[in-house]
Amino acid sequence: MTTTGQEELSALLSEALHPSDGGAPLFSAAAALVSDDGELLAREAVGRTIDYLDDGGTAHQGPSASLGTLFDLASVTKAFVTATALAVLSDKGLLGSGLSSLARPVALLLPEFHRTPFAQVTVLELLTHRSGLPSEWEDNRPGPDAWERFRSLPLQVPPGRGHAYSCVGFTWLGLWLEELSGLPLDVLMEQRLLGPLGLKLTGYRPSIPLETIAATEVQPGRGLVHGEVHDESAWALGGVSGNAGLFSTASELLTFVEMLRRNGTHCGVRILPPEAVRLMTTPAPGPRSAGYDQAVGLRVGEPWLRALAPESRRIPAGHGGYTGTAFGFVPSGSRSAVLLSNRVHPRRGNDERFAAFRLRLMELAGAL
Repeated sequence: MTTTGQEELSALLSEALHPSDGGAPLFSAAAALVSDDGELLAREAVGRTIDYLDDGGTAHQGPSASLGTLFDLASVTKAFVTATALAVLSDKGLLGSGLSSLARPVALLLPEFHRTPFAQVTVLELLTHRSGLPSEWEDNRPGPDAWERFRSLPLQVPPGRGHAYSCVGFTWLGLWLEELSGLPLDVLMEQRLLGPLGLKLTGYRPSIPLETIAATEVQPGRGLVHGEVHDESAWALGGVSGNAGLFSTASELLTFVEMLRRNGTHCGVRILPPEAVRLMTTPAPGPRSAGYDQAVGLRVGEPWLRALAPESRRIPAGHGGYTGTAFGFVPSGSRSAVLLSNRVHPRRGNDERFAAFRLRLMELAGAL
């Protein structure tokens, strides 16, 4: 690690936690790592796992955060689900022809999906947010009929017509994976991805002591969300979803990211075939949103990601999460960076300030 880089990262996170202009902190806890070709250039953890005043003015504080603190990954979950999906497809011999392997209706692999309102949606469209499904599930009340209500969601537009980030689509992807594999999503991910990577803390519905987990929002009807998924839809569906629900530490998230950077290998063991990594890091043809290209599961070249390697011909890929999580890496390059925080604690907001902070972090990571 470089002394200058370490000092710069520490100063950046400290300023976000204790703004010099007297503004509100961006989070109560955060952890960040920057690596180059697998060697740590800088690492830092700041803040407390809980730190807020309740409506009655009572202060609540948890222990200091560390690089071993568990954070709610929010939509970074989608990257793990994507990797799991491609791994399973590869195991079944269904990934050999790349994009064309995925460009088939879900119902062709799973005939029972003909009963759904989107029988013509393809696996590729789910993975690239082009399914025509809504972005969010608005009727996300928990209860015994939650999955039934979710399954009745209609398409908003015909599949393939446009690109619209869809948490609903990835929730369906999780269901499809369960049907394809015959295993619950959390069990499948543990067996096919987390276990082989040696990730002992990463997973759904953590059972470790709460003091080692960063809390998220104080939500109406739920109180302080701590050790449970923050995302209301994933919570209503039981905490295990293709959309959100994973928890991880900065170190374990970096292990996953480094596996992708190394073209699917970890400690000399192949976790994903090269074709899977190529799909996750190469823009998929089709409609796109302004500001970035969409690969299978991941974003490519979004401005905050480009900051990680502004002069490189290799365009960085990665993903962010609503709770204040993010990762970026240079495919087949050397640089990787991860950020975990609880920017929704105790209330959501500060979107623009957090986006500026994330960009500055990646700029710093790219310059070290």
